[in-house]
Amino acid sequence: MIAEKGKVRLLYVYIVPFSFWMFDVFTTFYTIDCLRVAAEMNPLGWPLGALGALIFYIPAYIFTYMLLFRLQSSCSPWVAILVTMLALGLGVMNLLAGMHNLQVMEMQLG
Repeated sequence: MIAEKGKVRLLYVYIVPFSFWMFDVFTTFYTIDCLRVAAEMNPLGWPLGALGALIFYIPAYIFTYMLLFRLQSSCSPWVAILVTMLALGLGVMNLLAGMHNLQVMEMQLG
């Protein structure tokens, strides 16, 4: 079983994908709205497309919290780790999208 400190630290890991999402949103905003050199590929368009990751992150965070602190199953911590790894994977995709936005800005400004 994961100790209490480990459970709290696992929830702290969600800061990483959320910060990657914020980086993506800020660079997308600057690239699309300020420089006007890019377009949103998401069918929802900008800015509704930016909410797509939050639709995953918020329920994943709540589900992880419920698994760690409310359910007392022996496999709950393992499922919480799996959901956290999925959130990190989505966060890496947001980081890559934000880095792509930086490349577009560099080409436009440089």
